[in-house]
Amino acid sequence: MATSPKFRPALLPRYSSNTTTTASKRYSQRQLILLVSFILLITSGAMLVFHVIVSPLLSSSSNAVGCAKDADYAIIRWRQSYRSNEQGTKLESNNNGVYGSRDAGSPSNNDIDYHGRYGQQGERKQVPEELPSYDSREPSIQGRNSNSDVDSTDNTTPEDDGEQEEEEYTPFEDTLDQEDDVQYVTYLPYAGITNQFYGMLRGMEVAKALGRTLIIPPITASSHDKSKQNQPWSKFLDLERFQELTGAKVIEFHKLRDAELAEYSQLDCKITCGFGSKRTIDFTAKGFLKQWKFNVTLSPLQIDATKLDTITRVLGPYKRDKFICISNTYKISVQDKSEWDRFGQHLHFTPELEDFVQEFLDRNLVKPEPVYDPKSRQEVVPTQKYIAIHIRRGDFAQYCESNFPGPKMVHCFPTTEQIAQRIDKIQSQYSPSGSLAEVMPVFVATNERRPEELKKFANLGWKYLDHEQMGTAETLGVFGPMMVDQVFMAHAQALVGIQMSTFSRVGALRQRDWHRRQIEYM
Repeated sequence: MATSPKFRPALLPRYSSNTTTTASKRYSQRQLILLVSFILLITSGAMLVFHVIVSPLLSSSSNAVGCAKDADYAIIRWRQSYRSNEQGTKLESNNNGVYGSRDAGSPSNNDIDYHGRYGQQGERKQVPEELPSYDSREPSIQGRNSNSDVDSTDNTTPEDDGEQEEEEYTPFEDTLDQEDDVQYVTYLPYAGITNQFYGMLRGMEVAKALGRTLIIPPITASSHDKSKQNQPWSKFLDLERFQELTGAKVIEFHKLRDAELAEYSQLDCKITCGFGSKRTIDFTAKGFLKQWKFNVTLSPLQIDATKLDTITRVLGPYKRDKFICISNTYKISVQDKSEWDRFGQHLHFTPELEDFVQEFLDRNLVKPEPVYDPKSRQEVVPTQKYIAIHIRRGDFAQYCESNFPGPKMVHCFPTTEQIAQRIDKIQSQYSPSGSLAEVMPVFVATNERRPEELKKFANLGWKYLDHEQMGTAETLGVFGPMMVDQVFMAHAQALVGIQMSTFSRVGALRQRDWHRRQIEYM
């Protein structure tokens, strides 16, 4: 007699040699049902996975901008797919010159504070994700020649659109007036507002060297605020006066293109400073392209350089072209850093912006008595004297902690107490007698929103520029708060700034060249 196995699977049915019992039949049916159910479950799971992967490529409701590889030139092309979009958005503008997508989830002007990161009580604000209409992957872009650099760490590949036909777009240069003899050059904006400002100055250097008119992109939302909006620089800077002072020729995009009425068109940009080859264009550039309805092709120059003279030299073969676009100007190296001396110092604020600040000062400070001006032979009211402090906090903390540890931290992220000590020294210089009447008021331009720190400012007698209370964004638009801060910094009797902040350094240059004053860096 055979010995039974010691271990028997619990659900294994027993069979007799000749007969099948009723119980065993039922058991077989249950087993069959379980097997079929298991197969259906596996099939459903596989179909779900397939749907998640493939549906973004095939869905008719998608409005995504994908990467399409040009087989002839091996470049990556960002382009708008013409697919139906029942939730289509429209670019709107208001009387502040603000342009932007006002779809659901886009914050209004009231939602944007100094750097767009923190709310009034110090909590993290909920900000929209990066522009959904652009591929969030960072594809590398290969050029037509072997000299173009490719980021070897980037293993992503462009998405194959299969048999989808390539859409035809009108080149941007064909939308320009072909009758005049004006030649243009432009660039893609980069990073935050101060970097965009310097990108504009270096773009002016390129235009001057090529004898072209610079098309200036608007101030465009960066990854700091993600407002999906933009405003022309002429809202805050007097470009007409600038052209009279410098002889430079500039024009803004909204003078050539209506963002609301324009159809998508093709923008061909030459790769400069590596942006578009070993480094892809950033959030700000992608936002600009979306807001102004451009599809961009990035192709390399013979040499991908950063020096101004090299870039202008390799652009020589395109001297007959009506229009030239380059991918990045912020990273261009200008000899002796002359872009500020040649152009920056001549970009004065608009009367509207100056008046906004002056009205605030008139409401909050006592007006000085009129004095006789021998030059004009008239009585004039002196400008109110005050001290301005620029304190970069919030998103700046991690950068400073990583790059300036220990004693160097004071140059990047000084404490309120350290700044207060510097203010005491300045006040003593202007009020050696110690008279309270000579003590100047202190205004703080900051993105600090922690209640405990704001309380410290108040206890020290400082007034921080609360743009929500001032109604700055409602009056001047989404970028108004940062530009108002710059006005306060430029015209202060004394300015205390952060040495590692480019925002402070621009204020320091205006202090030096407009008022012959020196900033007090921490």
